[in-house]
Amino acid sequence: MTTERIGIPLQIEHLAWFSQHLGGRYRAAGLRIQFHDNQEAGIHWKVACPDEYRAAILQGLHEGMQDAFPQYLASNGVWITEVLADDVSASSDAFYRAGLLVVAQAKALLELSGRACNKA
Repeated sequence: MTTERIGIPLQIEHLAWFSQHLGGRYRAAGLRIQFHDNQEAGIHWKVACPDEYRAAILQGLHEGMQDAFPQYLASNGVWITEVLADDVSASSDAFYRAGLLVVAQAKALLELSGRACNKA
């Protein structure tokens, strides 16, 4: 089965946790986002977030969305509904990677469900 375009996530929620072992410690971060096709376009904060992580989260989400769903944010909304920051292992880089991961995860689940296929 082939399709002309990749399906888009509608009214779904994803949680991603990024963690990397760095010898004696970890770097880690988690994000929960919701895709809304009936809300204001763009990325919106629904929870508080430490200021030092905001830019990294937005960068990861924007880059992830550009790769996975390039037109989605022009007319649909993404809500950030949970920011999981460990006092010891959270970092801007970990949140950037969590932003990329949560979007890649949404794309992978669409592909696995058969709503999106690569052209043969």
